[in-house]
Amino acid sequence: MLGLSARNATESDGMRASKTIGALCAVTMLLAGCHGHGPQGSGPGTQTGNGNPAKPGKGQEVELHWVHNAWKVSLNKGPDQDPDKAITRLDRDTVGPTMFAVDIPNNVTVKFRDTTPLDVWEGDNAKSQPQDGVNSTQILGPIVMNGGKQLIFFDLNQGAAVTLNYRLNFDHGPSVDPIIGNGGHN
Repeated sequence: MLGLSARNATESDGMRASKTIGALCAVTMLLAGCHGHGPQGSGPGTQTGNGNPAKPGKGQEVELHWVHNAWKVSLNKGPDQDPDKAITRLDRDTVGPTMFAVDIPNNVTVKFRDTTPLDVWEGDNAKSQPQDGVNSTQILGPIVMNGGKQLIFFDLNQGAAVTLNYRLNFDHGPSVDPIIGNGGHN
């Protein structure tokens, strides 16, 4: 699903809209499946030891601010912090698929790139080894919206615990790279 918001020379607006709608439908079905209950293995979603799937996580709001020629990150309306300190933790076995909405305020002139607005790679000590594109099965999306000022993606938080390093890319200026600590879910 990488590049759902991307547009190439052969892609029409109708095809782009169809891809975006398809991605949103897939995520809706995924999240709806997380509400199923019943004996282990009897319903949709990943089961925990008591037969209940992990519930969808609370949506995460990430706001980017350009302060003194550097990016600052506000997580869920909290104070601005340096990107390397901006860590979102998703608890193990209690938080399932979680939506991330990353916003750029209108007074900042940059927008998310049309192509490759999000890079994701796994590893506790891999921050200094960025990889282009989405290199994790934990991430669905991204989708660029609101004239390039908002980026939406979903973190599944499934399987083994893993650190997801991510980089947000813009049409001009430096990228920014907060971290997601996936607790995982069995």
